[in-house]
Amino acid sequence: MRRLVWRARRIKEPVSGLCWRRTMKNRVWQAIVVIVFLVVLSRTALQRDLQASAFEEKINQSLENGYLPVVVLSQESGEYRSLGKSALWAAEYAADKVNENGGVNGCKVQIISENTNSEKSKALSLFQGASRASFLVLGPMDAPETAYIAKNVERNQTINIAAYSFAESRNTMAPHGISYMSDSEAGDLEEVRVWSQANPDIKNVVLFTMSEDESQENTTELLQDRLEDMGLHLLKIVDIRQGASDKDYAYYAIQALNQGADGYIFLVRGKETGNILLKLRSHGVEEGRQISTSFSAYGSELFDVAGNMLDGISIWNKFDPVYQGKDWQQLLQDYRIARHGTEQVSNPVADYYDSVMAICQCYEEFGITSENYKEFIGNQEVVDWFYNSKQLKGIQSSYQWQEGQKVTDYQFFVFDGKTPVNRSSR
Repeated sequence: MRRLVWRARRIKEPVSGLCWRRTMKNRVWQAIVVIVFLVVLSRTALQRDLQASAFEEKINQSLENGYLPVVVLSQESGEYRSLGKSALWAAEYAADKVNENGGVNGCKVQIISENTNSEKSKALSLFQGASRASFLVLGPMDAPETAYIAKNVERNQTINIAAYSFAESRNTMAPHGISYMSDSEAGDLEEVRVWSQANPDIKNVVLFTMSEDESQENTTELLQDRLEDMGLHLLKIVDIRQGASDKDYAYYAIQALNQGADGYIFLVRGKETGNILLKLRSHGVEEGRQISTSFSAYGSELFDVAGNMLDGISIWNKFDPVYQGKDWQQLLQDYRIARHGTEQVSNPVADYYDSVMAICQCYEEFGITSENYKEFIGNQEVVDWFYNSKQLKGIQSSYQWQEGQKVTDYQFFVFDGKTPVNRSSR
């Protein structure tokens, strides 16, 4: 009996030892994976800190050189590069105009920008770096990055003129969150109302949106609550993903067509709107009046993709692309030269121009110079100047900020061929 027990132990011990070695090996590999992850994480954090410090130093250097900086978080690459490049151009253009007239308080104005690459975490890091040297930051121009900053920034004293055109993010950042453009939710809602009134036979609709974009998700919820009040029945919401392929666009269009809708509402940007529009047109949606689009679609991507298919489509905008004012016409001419004459002026241009002009007006009224600039960090009077402003003159019309919301007129258009025609002139 003892021999049997002894033999059993001899058999079990190697197996037990093998299991132990395997367990230890697995634990070692798990530890290595954790260590590698922590190293990568720490390197990323270190890189972000270095980027933030470098941005802070750029601002300080501008002040030391006698300039008045306008600090900009730009989107020159990544998801929002097309609009981001236009926004940065407008900021630099406005600063040049100010400098042509002698600058502000004896100082030349200088745009100090840093590219976020359309990345939310990088935008937050750069904002924090800028906040150590500046009392005001312009940008990001897109809602996802702006909302990320609003939710994650701590102990903020820095005015942020960015995409706070949605009440939720604006309230989170109050009183420092200032919208560079008018409210998007209200504009989208009014566009659908105007479109519906002009086409009373349209009753059943499909809505195209992108839930990955928090701003579009908020607008989608608002429309769901309000469409019935306009006499519209929502048949389906089609959720578009970022980076969609041509095959995806066909699938989205088929989803909508299968509903037998009278009309189609787009909340998505120009690239997505244009590509889905082509699919709808190729499957029998002949009348442009069946389609309502958001301001976020207006721009070169929409015209490049679907320029020949825009006739009759309804769209709203935050500026009037055919406005005849002298300064605006000069801006258009200079924009087309700078952009090689191929692009339609995009949405952020007018608002970024106005924002830089407002910042310079604030500098002038408070007597801000390169020497006393940092004394205004955390200055409540400056915060209030933006949060509840007086009437300010924009490149197209007057506007003001009320509790951080930019209040100005919306523009509603119907395409005649490729040309947007203001509904008020039809």
